[in-house]
Amino acid sequence: MTIWPVKTVVLVVSPSLTPEGKKAYSTRGQLFDGRVGDRVLVRRSTTPFCDAARILLAEDIDPDIILVMRHHNSPADALRSTVAVAAGLTAVDDNGGKPIVRKWEPYDARSPLRDPSPVSETDPAAVQVHPMPELAQEALP
Repeated sequence: MTIWPVKTVVLVVSPSLTPEGKKAYSTRGQLFDGRVGDRVLVRRSTTPFCDAARILLAEDIDPDIILVMRHHNSPADALRSTVAVAAGLTAVDDNGGKPIVRKWEPYDARSPLRDPSPVSETDPAAVQVHPMPELAQEALP
């Protein structure tokens, strides 16, 4: 069990970078890293504030402690909440670029997809696969 003798935890976020030094993105948006002091708490997250809160809760932090998020090189608070409230939320895109805050639910691989696949189950495959892959190399010139 980790003891957190503070009343406020400050998470400082900065853009995650690619190996080329450019800002990193996923299909869900820009990725951020988050630090509390010298400790990296979150890596490559689109929702570092909420993800950090869930990590802190897993470490037995008092759920009523205030979590503040600041951007690197900025003294201004960007987000502020109790750890418990932030841990129960996530942000999603409304498909128009506008973030919407929703209740967070743990990923369950067995649950059905919320959005139907854009590809029909009867569509032909985009890539044809040799029926006997072990023989496919022999057919190459």
